[in-house]
Amino acid sequence: MKNCEVDFFGSGTVGERGQVVIPSKAREKLDIKPGDKFVFFSHGPILHVIKSQEMDKIFSHIHEKFEEKITKMKNKFKEGK
Repeated sequence: MKNCEVDFFGSGTVGERGQVVIPSKAREKLDIKPGDKFVFFSHGPILHVIKSQEMDKIFSHIHEKFEEKITKMKNKFKEGK
């Protein structure tokens, strides 16, 4: 996976219905379109917002690495190491 850049896009306010406007520069840079789905989770006081399709890529990468490790372990076991 590639290294992540850090950008600051401004701030926002939570409205009465819990909605927050994503700054236009963030939408442009991250190719956020109306109807895109997001995953929300926290790490301490930090709220992470990630496009669902990006989470799919992350989970696929984790799964791939896990399968590689399992295959290596199975091969070592077969070799008696």
